[in-house]
Amino acid sequence: MPVKPPRGGGSHADVLGSSRSTDADNAQPGVSGRRNVDTGMAHDPLQPQPGPSGASTLDDVRAVAAVVVHATSAEVHRPAPLPSLDDYATNARAILPQINEDGLRVISRRTYADLANGDLVLVAADPVTGLYRARRPSELLPSGPVLLRDVASGHWYPRQLVERTTRAQVQKYLSQASDLDADAFIARFDDKDVADAELQRIQRGSSQLDIEHISIPYHEPRIGHSGEMQQALDMWGKLRQVYEWHGQPDQRVYSDGRLSGYKLDINLTLWPVDKLLSLRFSAVVSLTLKGHAPLDAAVFFRQFPNIESLTVSSLAMTSRNDGRGLFMFQAAQSRFSMDSSFAGQLTGLTRLRELNLQNCDLPADFSLRGLSRLQVLRLVDTRVKVLNAQAGPWRPGEPVQHWANYSTVEPDLTGMTELRVLDLTRTGIRRLPSGLDAGNGLSKLEVLKLGDNALFAGPSVKAMTALQELDLSNMGLDGFPEGITSTIPEKVLNLANNRITAIPASVEIRAGFNLIGNPITDPVSLRRLLYARNQTGNDIWLGTESFDLSANLWLQHVPAEQLARKLQLWGNISHLARGLKKLSRTPEFYVERPLLQRRVWSFLEIYHHADVDEQLRLNRILAEEPSPGRMLDRLEEEIRTYDSTRQNQPLHHLPKRPKLD
Repeated sequence: MPVKPPRGGGSHADVLGSSRSTDADNAQPGVSGRRNVDTGMAHDPLQPQPGPSGASTLDDVRAVAAVVVHATSAEVHRPAPLPSLDDYATNARAILPQINEDGLRVISRRTYADLANGDLVLVAADPVTGLYRARRPSELLPSGPVLLRDVASGHWYPRQLVERTTRAQVQKYLSQASDLDADAFIARFDDKDVADAELQRIQRGSSQLDIEHISIPYHEPRIGHSGEMQQALDMWGKLRQVYEWHGQPDQRVYSDGRLSGYKLDINLTLWPVDKLLSLRFSAVVSLTLKGHAPLDAAVFFRQFPNIESLTVSSLAMTSRNDGRGLFMFQAAQSRFSMDSSFAGQLTGLTRLRELNLQNCDLPADFSLRGLSRLQVLRLVDTRVKVLNAQAGPWRPGEPVQHWANYSTVEPDLTGMTELRVLDLTRTGIRRLPSGLDAGNGLSKLEVLKLGDNALFAGPSVKAMTALQELDLSNMGLDGFPEGITSTIPEKVLNLANNRITAIPASVEIRAGFNLIGNPITDPVSLRRLLYARNQTGNDIWLGTESFDLSANLWLQHVPAEQLARKLQLWGNISHLARGLKKLSRTPEFYVERPLLQRRVWSFLEIYHHADVDEQLRLNRILAEEPSPGRMLDRLEEEIRTYDSTRQNQPLHHLPKRPKLD
């Protein structure tokens, strides 16, 4: 059997003595010739090793080839002197972005200000004052000190003293501003430094409103109309005026007796959507937009940060077309079509208190959520525009257009407890808006208008103790709404053109009521209406006008022996029939018809024998008096005035009174 070798690799072998010269052990110059120094390289095989094999002597090592290195003389070369590090150094500020027009540097979308000691500090504009304040990188809004810029050095420093704005300071920049305009500016910017920053901004931007920058925009769809260049000039002039805080007297808006800003009307068909203005109109507090234009809503509303009242409506205009060498004029309407982006920007208008959307289209996702601070809300003749899947006719080079369907607005008023005015006239709603119930808390509501909507039921107004005006006209109501008292509403109640036949005895008929167009047939109610008209001088109720232009309208229960004479008289004054026919709408026609009939024939008799001058005056009253109830009274008064012999005498026979036994 083979013999197993011993473990540990310690087998013995006889080797010849080394033929290496002892000179080889002499250290040579250089690191590689060092001995007994741990350099991290492999150990010299000639050195004794620890462990079992470390006991072997040099005689036990096998012979290896000897290498002899002979030192040679070499010339030492000194390196050439290197350039100084200063020659390669770069000024740190030389690689920073240039300072912008505000004296700041923008690095990686962050804004920095230069301090006098050479440091940079991260800054952001205060959303309230507009001044720059120091901020930490982790902050969304700045919390540090307010920083001001030294124009001479360009360095920023912390503000130490707060001073008030003066008229002289304002008029130094805005030379055309009156004292009233300056006071309005001070009311908005009472901090001297805040005002100075705003005045400098205005001064820098005024050149953008010079007349040479006026242009007629081009976009689709756009309706060209006559006189648009002059309208553009007028609008541009008003823009410059309000930008520089000196608008016209009819543009001024007052709050608590003080001028707070100006109102501005913008024709969107002329707004420079293709050449956007990089301006901020801080003086505008009331903005009206007419017509349509493809606005970038986010950019547009940044230009008007202080809007308190916003009105959007359509624009009627005269368009001009060139056909076969002839100019053809036709009426056109530019109707504003709101998109979701525009609707979303409304919640960002923190000062907005009044929103008026009239005769315009709203997006399908339109909502009042986030607008609970509104005090005035008007959605008049509005509709929701919804695109359906059906595509319209396609034209080469144009995107596919889809037909639009329209639905009604369904506003949710829940939580809008600050509302003072709510107008939903002609919105097409079929049910009362959510949140309009009696327990909703709309106790501050002063004006409520729901007219021209087929609701067939009115809201309860018991909890609306501040209500001044209520309009529920043309709603298909069968009766009075719940909660009507002697003080609710206090001034106006419009229930015209409904289906009311009687007035509850608990309701006091008073000035400001409008019940015209209701089929009231209850005699008691009609007599109450007649009495109320005599007390107030106003037609609270008028019925449907008769179509009868003949004398038959005034011949009821006339004795047979009088018919021929009255018909002959009617033939002579038949041209008055249309004016007299209006009397068929009055309460007297239903409850005091015999007396009214005698008054009519008495008037016709006097008119027939009157001279030309008197007839002209009477004709004028018949044509111009808007109140049928007052018309006959005025005719009789005119006759008495013209004929002194008739003073204090009735113009007709009084009805016979029963004798008392």
